[in-house]
Amino acid sequence: MPRLWNPYTRSEDIKVSRSKEFDLVIIGGGITGAGIARECTLRGLSFCLLDKNDFAFGTSSRSSKLFHGGMRYLTRGEFSLVRESTSERNWLRKHIPNLVRPLGFVYPSYENYRARPYMVCIGVKLYDIISDWFNKFKNYRKSKIFKADYIKEIEPEIATEDPDLGKMILAGLYYDTNCDDARVTLETIKESLDYSAGQSVALNYARVDGYVYDSSNKVRGVLVKDIFSENTFTIKAKCVVSAAGIWTDEVLSFAKYDQSRIYPTKGVHVVVPNERIGNRNAVTLSSIDDGRFFFVLRRSNVSFIGTTDTAYFPESRNLDEPWCNKEDCDYLLRTVNKIFPGAMLSYNDVISTFAGIRPLIRKEGSAHESDVSRKHEIFKTQDGIVAIAGGKSTTHRLMAEDLIFYLVNNNYLDHFEKKEFNKRGYSKKPFKVGLSRKEFEKTVEELGLNESAHPSLIEYLHQQFGKGGIEILKEINQYPEKGKQLLEGYPHCEAEISYLLKYESAPRLMDILCRRTEAQWMIWHYKQPQLAEAVAEIMSCYYGWSKKHKAAEISEYLCYIDKTISFIKEAGQDERSKPIQ
Repeated sequence: MPRLWNPYTRSEDIKVSRSKEFDLVIIGGGITGAGIARECTLRGLSFCLLDKNDFAFGTSSRSSKLFHGGMRYLTRGEFSLVRESTSERNWLRKHIPNLVRPLGFVYPSYENYRARPYMVCIGVKLYDIISDWFNKFKNYRKSKIFKADYIKEIEPEIATEDPDLGKMILAGLYYDTNCDDARVTLETIKESLDYSAGQSVALNYARVDGYVYDSSNKVRGVLVKDIFSENTFTIKAKCVVSAAGIWTDEVLSFAKYDQSRIYPTKGVHVVVPNERIGNRNAVTLSSIDDGRFFFVLRRSNVSFIGTTDTAYFPESRNLDEPWCNKEDCDYLLRTVNKIFPGAMLSYNDVISTFAGIRPLIRKEGSAHESDVSRKHEIFKTQDGIVAIAGGKSTTHRLMAEDLIFYLVNNNYLDHFEKKEFNKRGYSKKPFKVGLSRKEFEKTVEELGLNESAHPSLIEYLHQQFGKGGIEILKEINQYPEKGKQLLEGYPHCEAEISYLLKYESAPRLMDILCRRTEAQWMIWHYKQPQLAEAVAEIMSCYYGWSKKHKAAEISEYLCYIDKTISFIKEAGQDERSKPIQ
């Protein structure tokens, strides 16, 4: 059974966090912080993971939903980054196969297109070599090069000729993986807590407001405010680590560190019905505006398009709320309509949008946002805080491993013998929750759960929850009414929401619909009120919310939805229906 982890267990977690000294306090509950937590617990260290918002609130729930090597990094000669990324991708696909799934990418080349034929041929072959060379975990399949006349069999809706682009010469087919980024983050934290057997704590909505110093003026803890009770308390640790992503500069501003290390760039995704584009695989595109790489990614019956890459320095300095605007949407749809001429996408086709901010390391002399490296860096402040920033979600395990080795080599963890930490790759272990489809189906059959739910729901529960999906099916088998759809045409049901409330520390409606599930971007914006009402009612019963509290939760979520599509609402009816050119 999963470990109970919810607002009812929160008071005990706070009690534990106040009463002991942890090996590490980790500030930031995104994928980087989660990876550090897992690395700690597998190597016998205790941790306290803190986030001022929800886990995966920032970049870790607003990415391209990919664990990938980064084909475009080859054009910049960043072979070591691609090697690291593909190696980590292959391990994740092997050991958490329900959440990290192979996806084919078609990479076309036209006569007058930035992606020249030789670039495509060399790129996809080199991608394979870098991925597989002396690697225990191999790529899903070998890449292939196809002539233009065969591409129509793979992607019948893609243009093979265009007045501006010219004729398609060839296309490459290579493989990466898609994922639910927020769920990978949550499962990583849950596994870390499970392995720690009560020695570690993870608290969302716990804001670090300051640091605790020892007699030598070194940081040995944090001052934390519980967002819900507004109580402030102290948590002690042998080492304080910042894994705060885009909030790194903010977190370090409380310490003796006045440098600005983060170069934030905004990445936007636009979601449309797959039937409007017709792509069967993912498609790698170069923008007809500036030549930058982005993707058209298929996920079930939707396709999401992205991402943009623009500098993000809002006047308000509010990093919590990046939004897709008209210019972002037009930039993406313009190229898609060119490569898929039958799509004729307009604002009326937009199901949803989401935007995130990349926590890139600031470098002098970078001419363009896309030129800023995705490599990670580890550094420390004068008063002893260790920070890790930059990097990619795909390499989160490696980043965490590098951090642990840094701490050991710099005597932050000298109370442990170094022999316990001298093995690289030690944490490349299977995830407890991971299950292949074959293993899942076998378990369902052995437990007699085949008839508990519709096959499409069983498929969804496997994909999103792995072994956790078995627990949800058991609930549906005992109480069939809990398996009914909360919104017609979508898989979400009461049993799923109950599971999330019990085991995934989700005190707010936003947590469920934006991060514990993919409902925010998979479901049409005009259907969100109905879903929000249904989920909020379940949460009201479980948490004992008042009518006023429930209404406030719904209002907050729907306000968020409105902001994601504000440019559509502001457009006139004629503009909404006009294809973007």
